Amino acid sequence: MKTVFLPLLLLTTWCGSPTTPVASLAGIPVVPARTVGQVPAATGLAATKAMAYDFARPAASYSMPSELAELSGIALTGSDQITGVEDETGNLYHYNLTTKRVDHVVEFGKSGDYEDLARVGNDWFILRSDGTLFRYNGTTTQEYETGLTFTNEPEGLTYDAASKTLLVACKGEPGASLPDTKRAVYRLQSGTYKAEASPAYVLNVEAIVASVPSQEASPKKPGKKGKKKEGMKGFAPSAVAVHPITHHVFVLSARQNGIVELDEAGQLVAASSLPTDLFPQPEGLAFTSTGELYIASEASKKSGQATIHLFRPQQ
Repeated sequence: MKTVFLPLLLLTTWCGSPTTPVASLAGIPVVPARTVGQVPAATGLAATKAMAYDFARPAASYSMPSELAELSGIALTGSDQITGVEDETGNLYHYNLTTKRVDHVVEFGKSGDYEDLARVGNDWFILRSDGTLFRYNGTTTQEYETGLTFTNEPEGLTYDAASKTLLVACKGEPGASLPDTKRAVYRLQSGTYKAEASPAYVLNVEAIVASVPSQEASPKKPGKKGKKKEGMKGFAPSAVAVHPITHHVFVLSARQNGIVELDEAGQLVAASSLPTDLFPQPEGLAFTSTGELYIASEASKKSGQATIHLFRPQQ
């Protein structure tokens, strides 16, 4: 699949002033979140480059066991291990990338609709679909109310090392008096883990849809109509991750099979649709320290297995 050079994504970015933190993340000193200036609604600038990954050609693929058929989030544990959650049980599944097996399963909480996870130091943070955040330190689990709810549909969670805060991507109502044509990524205040009043990033769904046009119709067979491949019909975030080198923010969309890359100021860098044969329902993102990208997809009705694909940056 070729990555399309895209026109401007109309994206407005805010950051609320962080409150004084009452604790640090896993012993890491907390610094105030970096303030991002407001971006004009329309500047006439084009996207600066194509996506650095060819999403039609994974460098490696990993088929998940049946208990991870509804894999909803991933995070790297080490160079040879990736950890996932699924949306039914309160378990962490530690998957060995070398042996291609689940090494062990750790229970952190009760059964629930868990959407994503992030690792900070030795602690695990797990996001539930009602906006509740769980912090698991290996022995005990604490709960925090982020202020986000079922109506926001919080689905993506990641750690932003630059600001030492957590980011949450919402699939549903953006909040902050924003229209339904927008989607939001919120920053959680350090220590309290409350979502800031204003989103850190606001995505314009209509602009994203317009930026990824429908592909050309496939060749016709005699007596039959050619099938036309549709572009994105919407954009509903299912995962978020921050590139360790560029600090760009990547936002994944499951139902529409798309991915967007934003720079540190929140402006569009690149966007792409994803091939449905590889990504029946993409739900998880995770970067290695060198910028390699893992994308997890729930099981399709045909295969019955969830899959994680690895993509390396193109030279």
